[in-house]
Amino acid sequence: MELSTTTKTRAKRAGWSDELIERIEASAASDNQVENLARGELPEDRINGWLDFLENHPDNPFAKAPFNIFNSPAEIGLKATPGEDGLRLRDINIGSYGIVPDEWGLPNDAPRGTISTGLIMAAGYSIFDKAEVWSENAVDLYEDAIKDRWAPATDLDWDHGMSDMPEELERAFDQICTIYSNNGLVEQKIIGRWLEEISYGFHEVKLFLATQAYDAGRKVEVLRKRALANGGGLGKAPLGQIYRGWYAGLTFTDMIIALNVVYKSYEVSMFEAASEWAQSDFDRDIFARLAADSRRHLDYGLGHLEWYERYKPEAEKRLGIQFLRAEAAMVQEMRLSTTEREALVVLLAGGVENLQAGVDKLKTLRQRQYDDYLENLASINFDRPTVHPGLAGQIVDPLEGGVVAVRAVSQS
Repeated sequence: MELSTTTKTRAKRAGWSDELIERIEASAASDNQVENLARGELPEDRINGWLDFLENHPDNPFAKAPFNIFNSPAEIGLKATPGEDGLRLRDINIGSYGIVPDEWGLPNDAPRGTISTGLIMAAGYSIFDKAEVWSENAVDLYEDAIKDRWAPATDLDWDHGMSDMPEELERAFDQICTIYSNNGLVEQKIIGRWLEEISYGFHEVKLFLATQAYDAGRKVEVLRKRALANGGGLGKAPLGQIYRGWYAGLTFTDMIIALNVVYKSYEVSMFEAASEWAQSDFDRDIFARLAADSRRHLDYGLGHLEWYERYKPEAEKRLGIQFLRAEAAMVQEMRLSTTEREALVVLLAGGVENLQAGVDKLKTLRQRQYDDYLENLASINFDRPTVHPGLAGQIVDPLEGGVVAVRAVSQS
């Protein structure tokens, strides 16, 4: 067999001697095999060893192996350098591998940086537009989530950390645990529903959203455990008005606005304020950990909103409508969820003896949540000229929207 001119040129470029080329041409090797091995620039001793294999095992199925692993257009020779926190995803986004296309063109499961050969089996993806899912911080938020992971079963002192509380405080606290545990269940479900729609060209986003789904599951776990670990038990399920805002989104961005921007802003502020309504260091530790998790989700939501507005300016009007829908769902939950309101008032008051103090502190909490929400949007220069008036209404009267027992007591 005489090697083609192209293959001989590749062999010379790989540094192979004339003697080796003569031995190859006298062997049972095919031109395609040799060309691919030459692409890999294997040294002479490895090629001689392969030729020995061909001579000694001519009937072995691998004697016909084409070595297509060396025939790839992928960029080779790159070496990623670990940073202070190890080898992170951002460290390997180098060369062509760091280029995220505006439109992902493959309908299958091929990872970014690979090629698909032969027939392509399409997957179930529907999102191929980078602007629909991207956030520059997703790659780092994923790594942070992995680094900061914690396990409720072992990282909390369940044996000695909790302390007995008055009955009404334990019941109120467990009611809060019940509501936000339930929220975690729905959050996990809706993130999982959208996760499968995102094509693999945007794997950083998919990886981060996987951590959010895990965080949501951990929120379910730790709050359910806390409600059942100190004698109080689970409370009433939430109304779920807020879930309508999450499910009403027709696009991924719609959902992210409702869940990771509007709701998460209020949730983060709520959890960070636990130092005022939680009754022990153990309980404050739980909500501090949950706040850190939710902060990552909020940061992704804000990062995505900033990217989307920049590359989809024509959608500005639509964004405003979606914000109002999401805010309306939040308002309805706060107005109609009397169980959450009662629980917060009792906790903020430190009992049932001075409920008006709890109402006043709830006003302060609603003000903080509202201010934080607007500041979060301002941090990415997102203009909300018309915020749903019900959010401000909760500051004026946090009991507005439903008759509850604590209101009657506070006015007597």
